[in-house]
Amino acid sequence: MRACGRGVLGPCFAAILLGACASAFAQTAGTLTLVEGNVELIRGATLYTATQGVRLGDGDILSIDPKGQAQIEFQDGAILNLSQGARAMLTNVGSGARGQSEIAVLSGWAKFTQKKSSKGAQYRYLTPRAEITTGDATAVVNAGDGSTDIYIESGVVRFSEIGRKGVQRIARDAKGGDFIVRRGEQPATVASRPSAEFVKNMPRHFRDDLPVLLDRLKNRRSEPKRDHEVTYAEVELWLKARSPIRRNFVKRFESRAKDSEFRRKLIENLREHPEWDKVLFPEKYAPKGPNSPKSGQPGMQR
Repeated sequence: MRACGRGVLGPCFAAILLGACASAFAQTAGTLTLVEGNVELIRGATLYTATQGVRLGDGDILSIDPKGQAQIEFQDGAILNLSQGARAMLTNVGSGARGQSEIAVLSGWAKFTQKKSSKGAQYRYLTPRAEITTGDATAVVNAGDGSTDIYIESGVVRFSEIGRKGVQRIARDAKGGDFIVRRGEQPATVASRPSAEFVKNMPRHFRDDLPVLLDRLKNRRSEPKRDHEVTYAEVELWLKARSPIRRNFVKRFESRAKDSEFRRKLIENLREHPEWDKVLFPEKYAPKGPNSPKSGQPGMQR
């Protein structure tokens, strides 16, 4: 493994959180320039199979095969590579406040890179245990519900710990060479190099710079292949993610609540996403009047 800089853990970790339906797809945020293995794309409430050349937009969710990878290259030059079962969603990419784009990495391995040529754009990466804001850096992340490991290959990032209830702790800077480890609710630790276990488990192609492939696909456009409407199991981890990540999901997946199995699972797991109560039991929220049924009749006691 080479020293920090050009090669250690090549560019681009990010994630994909884009939400418009195919018919309402507003603008392209990035392009899938490399696909290995099966890559699932959730757009709106529909699951597609994605291939090289597919354009991605805000709200798109990607799930990567455990043995595969997918690389997204953005219009401003930033690159994100998702690998080994990663799940990511693009949100507000290229249109966030003050030019800040957001990408949620729910789980798995991701590598991102961003150069000074990105015209000052900032990216904010959300994971279950940490948030990273960067304007010119290369880093590798291994995210999970109970832990997050981050290796800063080069550049400087702004790092914040996130509590289980979504509370953000004091932000601090991390520089090239730093290895950040967050386990559960324990405070993050920072080491001067990545652990041997992290390097051993890291996707091999993350040791090198991520290739720039976008120019080869400028005149090629692929459409994802529609498969089926999403099941609860396919979006369960997203529905149970912390609030900032799932903030638009009720509206996005409300149509699926009409499916009996999807509805049953929503009710079964309602404590994990209580914002669905109003959709599942609208009678509890109806205006009260002299002829209204008494509270405590229909509905669900929690």
